[in-house]
Amino acid sequence: MLAHPALAQDATTTATAPATEEIPAPAPLPQSASELPAAVAEDRITVSSDYRGSTIFVFGVNPDRHGRGDVVVVVRGPGQTASLMRKTRVLGVWVNGPPVRFSSAPSFFAVLSNRPLRQIASAESIWRFGLDPAATAQLETATPRGADPSDYKAALVRLRREQGLYQVYSTRPISDDAGGLTMYQGGLFGAVVRLPANAPIARYWADTYLFRDGRLISSQRKAVDVSRVGVERNIHDLATRASLLYGIVTVMLALFAGWIASILFRRA
Repeated sequence: MLAHPALAQDATTTATAPATEEIPAPAPLPQSASELPAAVAEDRITVSSDYRGSTIFVFGVNPDRHGRGDVVVVVRGPGQTASLMRKTRVLGVWVNGPPVRFSSAPSFFAVLSNRPLRQIASAESIWRFGLDPAATAQLETATPRGADPSDYKAALVRLRREQGLYQVYSTRPISDDAGGLTMYQGGLFGAVVRLPANAPIARYWADTYLFRDGRLISSQRKAVDVSRVGVERNIHDLATRASLLYGIVTVMLALFAGWIASILFRRA
């Protein structure tokens, strides 16, 4: 469960990942915009047992020979359900109010731009192109009477930013420890997005936009697959595709480990 910043601070979050690994793409990019020369350094990232996060590197070039325009890079994770419960005071005791459910909210969202986003595009364009995570979060249930739905969206964004799952950067030098967008001479640009270890193992979408005078000029979309390999992959597949067999194997292994431990302690 999530809480609004003005509400109790000890709320926890709950989110349900999609059941399948085939994640549908976000809303299609505008057909009126031309294709921006942009790509990702790696379109497949593997996850092993010692996984501690990874990096998505997006690079490209501004086709305008004078270098005019602003660059925005957005990396989105798959949508997940989420619930928020507002703390209310009843007879002097704080209790959870009725839950407000999101049918879909980005599990991960990073936006990088060469200057503050609201200086690049209007609020309408930010909402239209989904450049803000609150713009793509979809409420499934009504909010309590008198409550503002935007407050719940703001709470969702705030808490996931605290978890490192929502990130916002303006132009900054790229480093290994933090993400950022760097503009180079000749119109070249590079963007680094840090995926924390708690980000979902799924398909991500890297969208690159070029704005000029608040108008979208060109865009590009690339998919990045983050997937398990080795034993991690086998265990995950068994747990998701044959849950009954996975449960039986887990119980048998626990019983076997207990039996071995009893023998060792008996001899000691």
